[in-house]
Amino acid sequence: MNIKIIAKHILFAVALIIPMPVVAQFPGLSPRLVQPKHKVVAQVKDINNTNTDGVSRIGVFLISTPHTSSRIDSVSLQNGTKRFMASDIDGVDFKRYFQWEDEGEIYVEVDFTMQSKFSKDAVVVFHTVYGDVKANIKNTNQKRGSKDQ
Repeated sequence: MNIKIIAKHILFAVALIIPMPVVAQFPGLSPRLVQPKHKVVAQVKDINNTNTDGVSRIGVFLISTPHTSSRIDSVSLQNGTKRFMASDIDGVDFKRYFQWEDEGEIYVEVDFTMQSKFSKDAVVVFHTVYGDVKANIKNTNQKRGSKDQ
């Protein structure tokens, strides 16, 4: 047999035997970095129309894998046919990372322009680096306009 053909068969057999993580650690080879995608779920807890601030403050639980983080770039509210962008999240600007600790839940409050009422299909949408996460307003546990947190 030709030495080139034998070498090809040996290389092919070695490639099948050695797992990729080991190959990626060979000197001179750089590993392929993949950002893990952690599923984020959002559940609206309460809505507080604060006349003193002139905003509709929506409390939301963000649920994800403990000890992971994700960036929230913006939040929008689809109320009927109109769309509103949030002014802030927990009193700070957007494009920041949130860290899920041991329990895997974060409670955040998002401020929107004052809403006199919410349509039955109103949705809060968190725009993250991994895609959009939606929370239906109708799933609130607290009475709309409640001041109890």
